[in-house]
Order: sequence, then C-alpha cells, then structure tokens
Amino acid sequence: MSQGPQTYVHIFRRALRSLWENVYLNLVSMGVIAAAVLLMGVYLTFQYNLTQLMNSWDRDVQVSAYFHADVPEDRRESLAARIGEDPRVARVAYVSEAEAGAWLAERVDDLAPVLEELGSDLLPASLEITLAQTDNVERDIAELKPLLDPADFAEVDHGREWVDRFEAFVEAVRVLGGAMGLMILVAALFLVTNTVYLVIYNRRDELEIQKLVGATQSYIVAPFLLEGFAHGLAGGVAALLALKALHVLLIGRLESALGAEALTSVSALPAQWLLGLAVLAVVLGVGAASVAVTRFLATAP
Repeated sequence: MSQGPQTYVHIFRRALRSLWENVYLNLVSMGVIAAAVLLMGVYLTFQYNLTQLMNSWDRDVQVSAYFHADVPEDRRESLAARIGEDPRVARVAYVSEAEAGAWLAERVDDLAPVLEELGSDLLPASLEITLAQTDNVERDIAELKPLLDPADFAEVDHGREWVDRFEAFVEAVRVLGGAMGLMILVAALFLVTNTVYLVIYNRRDELEIQKLVGATQSYIVAPFLLEGFAHGLAGGVAALLALKALHVLLIGRLESALGAEALTSVSALPAQWLLGLAVLAVVLGVGAASVAVTRFLATAP
C-alpha cells in the first residue's frame, strides 16, 4: 500500500474517529496516565524541596561555641574579632548571657518569669560562627577548632551529626520513592496497555480485513500510536495542571497556618522537570499503545 499524502490523512482521521468512538476507554487511559504522572510529580516535588533544604543547610553551617562563665568580657570580644578574621568564617556574632535568655524567653511562652527567678546568667554566653560557603564543611570545622581553645570555651557544637543523619534519611526516602515510582509506572503501563488492547479488540474485524488486503504493519499500527500520543499528551497536561493546583493549595494552607514566611520554603518544580514529566506521559501513552497493538498483531490470524 502506497504511502502518499492521502494515506497520512486517513491515518490521522482514523485515529480521531477511534478516539470519539471509544471515548470511555480513552478517558480511562488518559486518567491512568494522569494519575501516574501526578504521583510522580508529587514525589519529585517533595524530593526537590528536601534537596533544596539540605543544600541550604550545607551552605549556611553555623558553629556555636559556649564560653566558660569565668571568661572576662574583653577576652570574649577579642576572641570574636580574631575568629572573624579567619577566611573560613563569614561572620561572628557574640551573644551574651542576657541576650541568650531574652532570645529563649521570646520563643517559649511563660518562660520569662522562670528565667528572671533563676538569674540572667543561667544560659552561657556564646559565639555564633557562620562558615563561609565551602566544598568541605567537615574539614573547615576541624581546621577552625584550634581557634576555639578549651580554656575559653566549655563546648563547641556545629550540629553536623544531626544533619548527616537527616541526609541519610533523605537518601533512604529517595531510594524508596524511586522504587515506588518505578512500580507506579509499570502498573500504569499495564493498565493503559490493556485499555488500548480493548480498543483494538473492538476493531479486530477491520484490522483483519486490512491485513488480508495487504496493508502494511506500519499502516495498521500508526493510528493507534497517534491515539497513544493523544492519551499521553492529554494525561500529561491534566497531571501538570493538577500538580499546579496542589502546589497553590499547599501554599495557601502554609500561609494561613505558618504565615507568609512559609511561602519561601516550598518551591514548585523547575520548568525542565515539568517538561520531563510531560515527555514521560507521552512516552507512557505511545509505549502502551505500541505494546498493545504488537501483542494483538502477534496473536491475530
């Protein structure tokens, strides 16, 4: 069978007619693709924001060095100035006992009377040291420790152990989410393939006649691939719109519950990630259609 312009027009028209004649099955196929891509998008959004959070912690590492109570004020200020000159340090803030107590009382309700009763020097003075951006946080902290003489400082805390544990947790979530995402895609491919197979089965008499009169396999398969492309495109657009709606809803909830500052803590996926989800939806639709029609042709007489 020749492949002229009329052939391509026929293939396109046949795909459109099949979409209309089997509207329910086609809507089911689009819905399955949309649900699978939406779940993948939600997972990727969660993972993307966790990664952004971890990166911000790595860029803004803070070391808290707590003074002994008997270190004089001028000694504390000179240590703050000397440490601030180190190239590994972005800034140093000296926090006195009174400032530490006021900071805690401001954030914990009904604690101010207790602090007044126990005394203003209940909490130790400290230096809050913020490291400059670095490619090796552990090394810079180790090189900074000689400046933090145990004779002056009772304790030095940089919180990296907690961050490392959280990074391990995030990595476990990433692996588990990847495995679940793969299972979701496989399940979606199975459901869409079987849905498209029902459409093909409804047209089995027409397809068998086409084979008998000498139609090429590409001529028979092409309309179904176009249908799969339409399923994927429609499902992908629906999934991206739903993902956008979920993000707006989440931002609204955070704003009402935590205030406007929470808006900066949850980011939408970048444009290239969204494009990748759309491509994934199209590949899922075309792939399912290809598998279904190939399976039918292999078993057809």
